[in-house]
Amino acid sequence: MTSAQFSNMVTQLAQELVKELPVINEKAAMTIYSKVKNRIESEGTIGENKSLGQYSTNEVPLFFRKGGKTVAPFSSGGQNNGGDQLREKVRKENIKRRKNGEEERGISYKQWREANNRLTDHVYLSFTGTTLNDIGVVKQIIDGTKVVTIVGAKNTKTRENGKTTSQVMNYLGDQYGDFLSPNTQEVQLITSFYNKEIDKIIKKTIK
Repeated sequence: MTSAQFSNMVTQLAQELVKELPVINEKAAMTIYSKVKNRIESEGTIGENKSLGQYSTNEVPLFFRKGGKTVAPFSSGGQNNGGDQLREKVRKENIKRRKNGEEERGISYKQWREANNRLTDHVYLSFTGTTLNDIGVVKQIIDGTKVVTIVGAKNTKTRENGKTTSQVMNYLGDQYGDFLSPNTQEVQLITSFYNKEIDKIIKKTIK
């Protein structure tokens, strides 16, 4: 092989990498996100096996005043009649408590989830699944041979409360930090994936 032939193959390799990297990056990003999402849902952990904890058992009043407005945290968002039945049960019990001069009770978020047939063995970061199913590749930045793939809120889902996935993710970020960060094992997996994909391009180009 002459130096000119080798130089030509190197040029072809660079061109092929520029063409294929956005595709490889997107596939890698969604593969790793799938792993992260599955870990959150099956284990309730983020990052290096940091537990998301348990759902609160602290009761929240059915109604309270906030910022001059009446807030009813459990008035909507239920996914079946179970939530409505729980809210109505507590409301009726509170009427009796008021008559007896007793302190009124509320509903904890854990109770609300259970009434709506949602799992409570660990925190899932989602009530309906909308948030975690509305995350994906939102942008690709290509600068020469450098490709940056950004995973974030796609904001394609609608919610009863009007909040976007971006807003929900910001709230979760404040509560739990970078919950989409892959752990060491997942990073190793994606590194292996990259190595295999790049090796395919090299073998296809340099013969």
